[in-house]
Amino acid sequence: MNKEKFENVSRETLQQILTENLEKYGVCVTEELAEKAFFFWEKLVFWNKTHNLTTVTDFHEAALLHFVDSLFPASEKNVFFDGAKVLDLGTGGGFPGTPLALYFPEADFKLLDKSRKKISFINLTAAELGIANAEGINQNFFDVTEKFDVVVSRAVRIDDGIFAHCKKIIKEGGRLVVFYSSQQEPYKDSALEYTKTYDFEKGERVIAFYRF
Repeated sequence: MNKEKFENVSRETLQQILTENLEKYGVCVTEELAEKAFFFWEKLVFWNKTHNLTTVTDFHEAALLHFVDSLFPASEKNVFFDGAKVLDLGTGGGFPGTPLALYFPEADFKLLDKSRKKISFINLTAAELGIANAEGINQNFFDVTEKFDVVVSRAVRIDDGIFAHCKKIIKEGGRLVVFYSSQQEPYKDSALEYTKTYDFEKGERVIAFYRF
């Protein structure tokens, strides 16, 4: 892709990047989604000056690494069904939870992180943008007792302890969705239902879908 096309930072350019990378997986990016995602990016950049929310500050890189990457699981629409309760484990600056909440407005997303500053940013920005189905939670993961239909982990390494706690808080028939690089081996367990590989400008992303 010619990066000269993206010299102008705008909702339109963000939508174009998302569409070019996601459309082949059946993920349709509407103008409304792109507009809210773009405003979320603007707020992220503003808050990042004082709150250290992300190390990715280039618009084109952020479009790929924050938004495209976060939306890959949206290709599995049966996972994020209407009314689903979803936990984003270790959301950081709000990824993948915020883009997924924008794509699935009828699902309820809780975005968990141990950083109070990041959760404050997420809740304030979600309120400003009218993202009613996304709520940031400042809590230790092992203190979570609420039950969820889906737990998503993009930045947190899944080990035995985290996997065991996921099993406790995921409802029967629910799913754990874990992001891996193409060089990583997914956590081995009989609950692993399938993996799916996504190609984009930054290479390959492998996502594992576990079902309990």
